[in-house]
Formats: sequence, C-alpha cells, structure tokens
Amino acid sequence: MSLDSERERELEALRTQVANQAASLAETVTDGFDGFHMGAGDYRVDLKGPEGPSTGGGAQARQSIRLVPRRQGYAVVVAGTVDPVTSFAEVRTFEHVAVLHELRFRRPLEITADEYTEFLTKLDVVLNLARVRSRRVPPSPELLAQRKAIGKLSMPALVLFVFVIALAAIVVYRVMHTVAP
Repeated sequence: MSLDSERERELEALRTQVANQAASLAETVTDGFDGFHMGAGDYRVDLKGPEGPSTGGGAQARQSIRLVPRRQGYAVVVAGTVDPVTSFAEVRTFEHVAVLHELRFRRPLEITADEYTEFLTKLDVVLNLARVRSRRVPPSPELLAQRKAIGKLSMPALVLFVFVIALAAIVVYRVMHTVAP
C-alpha cells in the first residue's frame, strides 16, 4: 500500500466525518424546532444538511438556517448560516431578514419582530445545546441604502419627467391650434 493511497483514505475518512457531523447538527437543529410555527406562511425551521456523503473536508460544510413556509405563496427565508467545522453560526437580525425580503420580493416580510425574536431566543438555546457559538448579523449600510432608495424618484429623473410632460403639452397645444380652423 502506497503512502499516497493511505493519505487519500484518511482524507476521505475526514470528509465523511465532517459530513456526518454536519448532518447530525442539521438533525439537532431541526428536531429542536419540532412543532414550531411562525408567521403568516406558517414557517418551520430547517438547517439544510450537506448534499451527499462528503463536504470536501469541510470546505462545503456551511449550512443555511432556513425558515421554510408550510403554506404556498411564501418564500423561503434564510435566517443565517452555521459552519459545523468551526462550530460557529452567523444569524441575521430581524431588520436584516426583513430588508432582504423587501428588496428581493418587493413586499414586506410576513413575520413580526416579536415572532422573530422568539425564534432567535429558541435558536440560541438549540445552538448552545449543540455547542455552536453564534453572533447576530445586522444589515450592512449598503443594504440599508438600497432599501432607502426603493420608491424614491431621483431628482434628475423627476426633472426629465417634468420636461417631457411639458414638451408633450406644447406639442399637443400646437397640433390642436394648427388643426383647428
């Protein structure tokens, strides 16, 4: 048996171990929220487990904390991510999730701040039991600026609009006076 094939077997065993650890964490989180319902979409909590038996030695182990609607017509909401290799989670604040949803779907998130706070409280407990540290991630200044820009008409666009309307009014006036006897 060559040294290279021995290393390859050890590497594959590590990949499988990381994948199993990630799958176990996904099961722990999902089970921790058994029976949990939230929002108008009747959301359930799901930690998306790794696809397949390997995570590439942990390189593809990051999992999304998702709020999956039970009702049709509602979008999946990504509340954060967990890295089972480092046992660390980044969890989005309510404002972050609400802004992303509003920007993506052009309608407000149908989960209240109180419901999301209850979810975060329970998530902290579940992650702590799984020995995963976490931090809250607020929306970036760029994301907030994007939301602020929605629905606002820029001054140059407004000036151009007024100019085009005035020009159209002049054309209509001239056409009406040249056609009229």
